[in-house]
Amino acid sequence: MWYNKAMKLRGRKGQTLVEYVLVFGALLAVVGSLTYLLGATRRAVVRTESLVGSDYP
Repeated sequence: MWYNKAMKLRGRKGQTLVEYVLVFGALLAVVGSLTYLLGATRRAVVRTESLVGSDYP
């Protein structure tokens, strides 16, 4: 009987660990996506500044 309770408790701990790993992975994906978008925005700003600051008549 105590073994059954121990297995249920261990299963819950395992599920919690899996959920933490999934949330960490999702958070890492969001941070990576935002980093990529920030880099793309910076490149677009630099390109726009170079076009606006060019000396074409």
